[in-house]
Amino acid sequence: MRIAFAAAALLALLAAGAASASTEIRPWKGGDTPPLARATLEGDRVVDLKDLKGRVVLINFWATWCDPCREEMPSFERLREKMRGRPFEVLTVNYGEMPPRIRAFMERNRLSLPVLMDPDKESAEAWHAGGLPMTFIVDSRGRVRYSAFGECDWSAGEPLRIVEALLAERP
Repeated sequence: MRIAFAAAALLALLAAGAASASTEIRPWKGGDTPPLARATLEGDRVVDLKDLKGRVVLINFWATWCDPCREEMPSFERLREKMRGRPFEVLTVNYGEMPPRIRAFMERNRLSLPVLMDPDKESAEAWHAGGLPMTFIVDSRGRVRYSAFGECDWSAGEPLRIVEALLAERP
């Protein structure tokens, strides 16, 4: 029984690793950049994507109940740290949860990422985030250039190379 349980757990881990390794970052074919203007988790201001022109912006739609979302959040933090001092932003958009639950998750995981609230899921719908996690990369001109569905390590490999290439482009 123990061996069967250990084997099943190992297979689940391997499948999860294969799924995250196979996340494909695709060129955006969804047309114009959808609007994104949402209140922060703290409720003290509204962040509007239009105000971030001149910066490369990574936008991630997520929820605390989503296992792949929880797994990839630290990679956003690492990417943000690598890009410190450069024209780069990470915005996480929470998919319909209440602030106390989000705050507890962020504190428990020692995450300092900016969280925008999407309580009615209107932004997720406008961005066609049909599943979670869903991530978009917006260039310095304010155009969505890439999207990815599924868990990914955003601080290394192809994702990091894509961000670096967009930062190297002239606005």
